[in-house]
Amino acid sequence: METAISDTLMFLAAGIVAAVVVHFVFAFLKKQAEKTETMIDDLVVHSLGAPLTILAFFIPFFFAIRHLIDLYPQYLWLSDANILTSAYIIVGTWIVATFLDEFLRIYGKALAESTDTDLDDRIVEVLQQIGKYIIWFMGLLYILTIYNINVTPLIAGAGVVGIAIALAAQDLFSNFFGGAVIVTDQPFKTGDRVLINDVLGDVIHIGPRSTRIITLDSDIVTIPNTKIATSVVHNYSLPNPQVRIQIPVTIAYTEDIAHIKRILSEICDEAVKTRTDVIAATPHPTIYLMKIDKTGMSFMVTVFASGFLYNSIIQDYMNVQIVERFRKEGILIT
Repeated sequence: METAISDTLMFLAAGIVAAVVVHFVFAFLKKQAEKTETMIDDLVVHSLGAPLTILAFFIPFFFAIRHLIDLYPQYLWLSDANILTSAYIIVGTWIVATFLDEFLRIYGKALAESTDTDLDDRIVEVLQQIGKYIIWFMGLLYILTIYNINVTPLIAGAGVVGIAIALAAQDLFSNFFGGAVIVTDQPFKTGDRVLINDVLGDVIHIGPRSTRIITLDSDIVTIPNTKIATSVVHNYSLPNPQVRIQIPVTIAYTEDIAHIKRILSEICDEAVKTRTDVIAATPHPTIYLMKIDKTGMSFMVTVFASGFLYNSIIQDYMNVQIVERFRKEGILIT
């Protein structure tokens, strides 16, 4: 009896010493990993530290229990080797789950922060939770198989629960994955001017369920992401925010075409020089005679706005300049 107790105490002491040693070893490795530029070694050290420290104590503790069990035969089941195997599986699952969680937290969020929307940040958080649950569930199933427990009903039950949840929340999931498509495909980002299903406006928020757009009338329109994923999206901010502005001008047949084009060209050149805040220098403005009918000759003056917010400003400016110049030249606008 004294031998069993002394062996038990020796193993317990060994476990405490081993745990302390492993703890300080990983504390040292953590400081070394922080000195490197890569984050992988930090992830590995963080993932292994706590689980291996616990394991370093548990293994001697298990053998201490096996030595002490001789005094209490009714607890013989505590010395089953499957318990130690289960501990190995738990530690391994712990390590993998922690590594995946930290990997998504560091690299996933770093990638998500490079975008303007917060949807991908939420996707990373969801993936973190789902990944941990799946890994721990697989570890639990493995442990159950060690004890010859039939896990088929558990897997089937989990499948039924998953199907029930999916059916109950299919609209939520469809919108969520529609948002994921928006993030990965990036048809637009926050601040872009878009036209979606006859809704024209600027994107102000991309969420996990829907996207909000403020229209030109300052109304907020919320569109489910699943509808956006299946709609034609016109993005006026890509490949650049420049917008083509067309100003029609109709004059009488009696006017000289070359003279009209020269005046309109001078107006455009002056506009490009004086309104650099709203009018882009390139592409250069164009002037074309587009139509001839009973009302007169219709010219189309095309200039390019430096941003999609300046449409009305430029139209007003150009129309005023054309009217004042034509009045000065005595040209009749029909």
